[in-house]
Amino acid sequence: MFDKRRSFILSSIEHEILAIGKELNVAYTKRTTSEGNRPYIVFIHGFGSSKEFFRFAFHDPSLKDFSLISLDLIGFGNSTKHEKFSYEMSNQSAIMIQVLNQLDVGSFHLCAHSMGGLVAMEMIDQSPPQVLSFTNLEGNLTLDDCFVTGKILDYPFDVFLASGRTEFEQSLKDFPSYLREFQKASSIALHRSAADTVKLSSNSRLLEDFSNISIKKCYIYGEINKGKFPVEQTLIDNGVPVFYISESDHEMAEQNPSHLYSTINEFLATK
Repeated sequence: MFDKRRSFILSSIEHEILAIGKELNVAYTKRTTSEGNRPYIVFIHGFGSSKEFFRFAFHDPSLKDFSLISLDLIGFGNSTKHEKFSYEMSNQSAIMIQVLNQLDVGSFHLCAHSMGGLVAMEMIDQSPPQVLSFTNLEGNLTLDDCFVTGKILDYPFDVFLASGRTEFEQSLKDFPSYLREFQKASSIALHRSAADTVKLSSNSRLLEDFSNISIKKCYIYGEINKGKFPVEQTLIDNGVPVFYISESDHEMAEQNPSHLYSTINEFLATK
């Protein structure tokens, strides 16, 4: 049977690149629904990943009434790989806000994964009136969350660029989807981003800052990771809604997207 609703969703997806100033281009995927008065959901990917991590969101019936936009951070995916960019989360945030403003996105819900959670925290701080809610998908809150970025920093910068990256990528061979996106990122972006991620995650106030965000928020784990991180109980004790995505771990948007996006839809529907 021909599904007109699904056909609409598929046909309205745009894959574009937006120039920011003279030296930076940001790649994004965007879908605008007929419900033009509804805020966007903005997706921010994690370390070594890209906007493709959220590709299933654009076809998921749970999000059919939302306009969506997924962005490639500078240095990742199809966005510019700039050698002189700092790759600090605060500067990534500033670029993402600039993109959203140029696209007239207006107010939006934030959904960010892993390292992207740090970018999202900066976006909330830099542009508070625009951000309506924050769905944090196993985002960095403590040093315990730096299981990949910490390994990157085992390599000095010059060593990582010369040979360390190739060696590290061998450890990702059992994760082909992640490896494919990881290989799109520049080596400079990977190492500098890892350094800033570890630095920010070392701040003992990060967890408190997330818990105290005044906007609507939640934290989502892959159910396989339930009970593995001490911060989980702290979030619950702090009154942060915590949800679990079945049959998944850190890569929940790849492993069980339907449960993830139905959970997000239900969260956004609550008052």
